[in-house]
Amino acid sequence: MNKKYIGLIGGAVAGVVLAVLLVNSAKIEGTNSFTNLDDTVTYTMTELFKSPPPITEHGWNVDRMIVFVHILMAILFVGWTIYFFVCLFKFNESNHPKADYHGAKSKLWTTLAEYGVIAAEVVLIFCFAIPLWGEVMNDAKLAEIKANAKDDTGLEIHILAKQFDWSARYAGNDKIFAQQDIRFADKSNNPFGLDPNDTSIDDVLVLAAKDRKGAIVVPADTAVALKITSMDVIHSFKVLPLRVCKDAIPGLQLPIHFEVKTEYLDENQKNKDGEHVFLITCAQLCGDGHGSMNGYLKIVSKKDFKTWLEAKSTAAKISRKKNLAAVK
Repeated sequence: MNKKYIGLIGGAVAGVVLAVLLVNSAKIEGTNSFTNLDDTVTYTMTELFKSPPPITEHGWNVDRMIVFVHILMAILFVGWTIYFFVCLFKFNESNHPKADYHGAKSKLWTTLAEYGVIAAEVVLIFCFAIPLWGEVMNDAKLAEIKANAKDDTGLEIHILAKQFDWSARYAGNDKIFAQQDIRFADKSNNPFGLDPNDTSIDDVLVLAAKDRKGAIVVPADTAVALKITSMDVIHSFKVLPLRVCKDAIPGLQLPIHFEVKTEYLDENQKNKDGEHVFLITCAQLCGDGHGSMNGYLKIVSKKDFKTWLEAKSTAAKISRKKNLAAVK
C-alpha cells in the first residue's frame, strides 16, 4: 500500500482514538455534559473570558463547547508554532546550502498530525456542536413546552424587537394568545397588533423592557419557549447568563427555549428587592441607537410569577374595557 495512504489512515485512526478516549474518560450527565473538565471550564469562562456563570443547563454545555474548542485551538497554536521554528532551523541555508526540490522524504508524523487534527475537529462538530444545537432547537421540545403552558408546567413568550427596545407578550388567564392583525399594529402603543375593540383579550404585554419596572418576567425551574421576531430591522435577542442569543428578523418567528435553574442562581447577585435581574442586549447592529438597545429580564419563583401574571392579565382586561368605553 502507498505510504501516503498509510499515513492518512493512521492519522485518522489516531485522531478518532484520542477523541474516543477523551469522551470515555469524562463523566457524562446528559446530552453534551462532560463534567471532568468543569473546573477548567469555570475558570476559563469566568476568570479569563470574564463571562457571568450560566444559569441554565444548556448554558453549561455551551461553555464546555467553547472551552473545548479553545483548548484544541491552543494545542494547534503551540504545536504549529513549534513546527514552524523547527522548519526554520532544520531547513535553513546553513544546513542545506544546495536547494533540494524534493523536500523532506518522511512525512509520516506531519501526516499523522494533520489528519489527527481533522479527526478531532470532526468529533467536536458531530459529537458536541451538532447535538448541542439540536438540543436547543429541538422542535419536539418546543411543542412540548407550548402544550405544557396550558397547565402552567411550561411557558410560551412572544418577543418583539423594535428600534430601540424590547417588548414581550404572554397568554393571559385564558391561556390563549389573542389574534394579531397588521392593520392594528402601532410601534408605540400596540406593537403586537391586537384588536383594540376586542374587550375579551387578556394578554399580558410588556411594552418597554428598557425600564427595570417593566422587565420581562420569567419563572425559575420552568421550561420557557420564546418566539422572536422584529417590527423593523434585524435585531438579536441576547441574555448572556442564559446563554441565549437569537436573531429577530422581520417576517419570521424564530423559536428557542431554555430553563433557568434555581441551583445556578447566585443569592449574592439579587437586587435590593430580592430579585435576579439580567440585562438583555442586541447582538446585531440595528441602527444609530444600537448601543442603547437594552432591556431587563427578571427571574422570579413559580409562585410569584403566577401571581404576577394573573394580576397583570386581570388588569389588562379591565383596562381595555375602560379605554374602549372612554373612546365611545
